[in-house]
Amino acid sequence: MDPRVVRAGVGSSVVALLVGAALGTYGGWTPVFDLAGSQFGFWVVAVVLGSVLAYIYAYWFNAFLPGTPIIRGAIYGILVWILMLILGGVSSFFKEATYPDPAGPTVFLTLVLHVVWGSILGILYEVR
Repeated sequence: MDPRVVRAGVGSSVVALLVGAALGTYGGWTPVFDLAGSQFGFWVVAVVLGSVLAYIYAYWFNAFLPGTPIIRGAIYGILVWILMLILGGVSSFFKEATYPDPAGPTVFLTLVLHVVWGSILGILYEVR
């Protein structure tokens, strides 16, 4: 695997974990992280998931998305956020975390989280 993908996946995941903690939500990813069973496992699952999503970004989306690296990453983050909204709508596993209170701030805060994560992913992937 390309070291740029690993660096971008790990780096953006760590930033997303910190931002999610500051915002108080990880949105639809919460049930996936909860499967870990410990705080260390939580971080490992998040970094592995972030690295898989970075691989998908690098090899399928980066070349097709318009704009600068930060814009391409932000667009990808929004696409992943939309995927989580769809999964929350069709899967009971993701529903409670994605839509805990439809009138509350969770949906917006997870959009912010995904835009920050995607932007960092785009920047870190382009760094040589």
